[in-house]
Amino acid sequence: MSTTNVPHPQTYTLAVLELQSPPTPPSTGTGTDTSPVVIVTTTHKDANTILLDYPPGAYTAMRTFSCLGIMDFSGHVTRIANSLSQIHFPESDRITAGEDVDVESEELDVKEGLASFRDPGSLKVVVADVVRKALRAYFAVKENGEAGSEAKVTVLCTWNVKGHVPALLAHAEPLKVPKERRCKVKVHGSPRHHATAKDSQWVRDRAALEATLSKDTNEGLLLDEASQNLYEGLSSNFYAFDRKSQSVVTAPLDSVLQGTILKVVLAVCEKQKIPVQFKFPNLRDIDHWEGAFITSTSRLVLPIETIILPDGSEKKFGESPAIELIRFHVLQECQRRVEALLTAQDLE
Repeated sequence: MSTTNVPHPQTYTLAVLELQSPPTPPSTGTGTDTSPVVIVTTTHKDANTILLDYPPGAYTAMRTFSCLGIMDFSGHVTRIANSLSQIHFPESDRITAGEDVDVESEELDVKEGLASFRDPGSLKVVVADVVRKALRAYFAVKENGEAGSEAKVTVLCTWNVKGHVPALLAHAEPLKVPKERRCKVKVHGSPRHHATAKDSQWVRDRAALEATLSKDTNEGLLLDEASQNLYEGLSSNFYAFDRKSQSVVTAPLDSVLQGTILKVVLAVCEKQKIPVQFKFPNLRDIDHWEGAFITSTSRLVLPIETIILPDGSEKKFGESPAIELIRFHVLQECQRRVEALLTAQDLE
């Protein structure tokens, strides 16, 4: 059989921190006292598949700029640490199986084992090492290291119930940037529980919703049917721009996951004197919107051209000068917030 037309599988990189015992807070700034080993391998599994291979835990998705740095790396680490403080991990598979074990002792193991990972300062040292090694290996692959080819890095921290230690990994793959300047979205799904924690369980929960989106639909928007309030996207934050008040309207911050780009949007709006209302965009007000947009690591600011409403009808928007202004300045601000992890020599 000829294999001429068989596509070459994409090569991704996976870096996994191997711990034999729970880490202790670093005393010298060089990492954990247990001197953990980072195992780097290649894989043909994308980030979502890898996240589903591991138990649910705290995760974040970042992107490189100029291949050398991560936009708001410190913010991503803080997000993981904060999410770990909100997630309740299954103490062990023995408890899940109903075995006669000391539950309090098991819970103490998890609490002590994750202590240093719940501290942003300690966690940053470890995550930086794992991400750096994942990126070095990723860009060493010829097609990944081509000029202008940025990477998406997904970091997961969870609890290894069998080893009774934390599990930390970083996965690097090509950054998929939307080709279109404006997009189509669909009101599709209900608000999630514990939205403020970046829990990889959400990757499982949203999979069915993502699978039913048409190929030309970029995102699904989560709606509370009773109130007609829009919360966020399946993998993005959502904003409306009110025509009358000339202000950005986005959900209360304690009701959604605050993406790293959302924080940049808020900073840009403050600098550009654009008012922001932290209230739910409501579908009943859609005719009063000048436009709308979504944000995420890969999309940055992506204006919406069409919203498919629950009854199947469509609402279309023209270009909004205000949203384009926000888009421009967010890109500039993102570039200013890049934290270098690699050097030019790492890419040679």
